[in-house]
Amino acid sequence: MNAMRLAARPEPYHRFFTETGRIHVPNFLYTDSAKEIHECLSTQEQWNLVFTRKGKHVDIGADSLDQWTPEQHRQFDAIVHEPAQTGFQYLYKNIPMYDMYHQKLLPAHFLNDVFEFLNSDAFLNFGRALTGRNDIGFCDAQATCYEAGHFLTCHDDATEGKNRVAAYVLNLTPQWNPDWGGALQFYDDDNNIEAGFGPSYNALNVFRIPCRHAVGFVAPFATASRLSITGWFRSGEDPLAG
Repeated sequence: MNAMRLAARPEPYHRFFTETGRIHVPNFLYTDSAKEIHECLSTQEQWNLVFTRKGKHVDIGADSLDQWTPEQHRQFDAIVHEPAQTGFQYLYKNIPMYDMYHQKLLPAHFLNDVFEFLNSDAFLNFGRALTGRNDIGFCDAQATCYEAGHFLTCHDDATEGKNRVAAYVLNLTPQWNPDWGGALQFYDDDNNIEAGFGPSYNALNVFRIPCRHAVGFVAPFATASRLSITGWFRSGEDPLAG
């Protein structure tokens, strides 16, 4: 394993972030660092499938769907799609790195090293300099995998008590066709898409919280997985650390 290293500097992006509240930073990591994280995610066999039911977060083993009957799949689609018609819903695969790190559920796994990198001085100082928020104290993180039929509806990430300063997305998909969907989209007050970022490989997207955004529906003809590490720069001390 090589030490993960930042290739980008925050200074060229600070002014634009201050003016717009969002930024796309290409070539964020050195090539070997991005490749190592991508290889970890692309060969990961066990993922959760996450969604909401009656307003509550649910996760199940993603591989369990392989055993379902067609009727069970239809019932599941109804459970997921009905709340998405009028409100907040999501469907994608994840690995909850923050929780699993603190609960020591992935001993000796490379994702622990990634999580520690995201909480290193190098990454946190990048976030502080980019956003102008010196009160950023730590990051949480999850690995995400969006495949055909997956999505995240419009929301603003503002959650009481979480002290979220800005969201980040470290994109790790080497090749992605824009016709497959899955773009990070930003909405204005009239529900128009005012900006968007595709999942460009080894690019870091950061946006200020609150911010209305969504991940577009991934088309059924998509032939790749949209892989990323996502989370939030948060102020104060990590409540699970110590």
